[in-house]
Amino acid sequence: MIAALARRPLQAGATLLQGAFVAVFAGFIIGPLVVLALWSVAQQWFWPSLLPSSFTLRWFAWAITVPNVFRSLQNSLFVASMVTVITSVVAVPAAIAIGRYEFRGRATVRWLFSVPLLVPYISLGIGIASVFYTARLTGTYAAVVLAHMIAALPFGVLIVTAAVEELAPEIEEAALACGAAPATVFRKIIFPQLVPALLAQAGYVFMLSMDEFTLTLLVASPETATLPVQMYGAMGEGYLQVSSALAILLLLPSLLLSAVLARFLRTDLHMTG
Repeated sequence: MIAALARRPLQAGATLLQGAFVAVFAGFIIGPLVVLALWSVAQQWFWPSLLPSSFTLRWFAWAITVPNVFRSLQNSLFVASMVTVITSVVAVPAAIAIGRYEFRGRATVRWLFSVPLLVPYISLGIGIASVFYTARLTGTYAAVVLAHMIAALPFGVLIVTAAVEELAPEIEEAALACGAAPATVFRKIIFPQLVPALLAQAGYVFMLSMDEFTLTLLVASPETATLPVQMYGAMGEGYLQVSSALAILLLLPSLLLSAVLARFLRTDLHMTG
C-alpha cells in the first residue's frame, strides 16, 4: 500500500512530463501554421502582443489581385497533378522490380533512387537547369514537370517499394499455380493490396510538387512559374500579409486532398477489416 502511494507522484510527474513534451512538439509543428494564419488576417500586430490587435480579410482580396496569381495557382495544380500521375505510373513497376525480384545491380538501383534525397536541392537544381538549357527545355511546362519528378520520384518509388516488400508472395504463387495469368494476378491480387501505399505516395508527391520552389525557380519562366515562386516575389517586396494569404491559398488544395485521402483510407481499412 505504501509502495503504491509512493509511486503515484512519480506516475503523475511522468504523465505531466509526457503532456509537456507533446505540447512542445505540437507547438513546434503547428505553431508556424498558426502564425501564418494569423498574419494572413492581421490588420495590426506588434511585439510583444501574442495576437493581432485587429483583424481583416483584405489581404486575401489583395492576394487574388496580385498579377498572374491565378495563372501561378493553375500552373501549380497542373504541374502537381502531372507529377503525381506520372510518378504513380512509374513507381509501381519500379517498386515491384526492386521489392520483389533479385537481379544484378538491385542494390545499386535502390541507391540511385535515394541519391536525389541526399543532394541539396540547389545543387540538384543547377545541374538540372544546365541540362535543360542545353536541351532548350528551360521555361516550358515539361521542364517544370521533369524537375519536380526528379525530386518526387524517389519518394514515390521508396514508399511503394516498402509496401511491396510487405506483401506475402504465397498468395500470388498459389494464384499462378491455379492457372491465373500474371496480368490477372497483378490486377486482382497485387494492385488492390498496394492501393493504400499508392494513395499515400500520391498525396505526398502532390504536396511536395505544390510546395517545390528551388527547382521551379531555376527552370521555369514567368509564364510557367508556380505559386511558391509568386509568393517569393511578394515576400521579397515586403508584403508579408499578402504572402501569408497566398500561402493559405497554396495550402488549401493540399489540405483538401489530405482530407479526401484520409477518409478514403479509413473507409478502405474498415472494409478490409
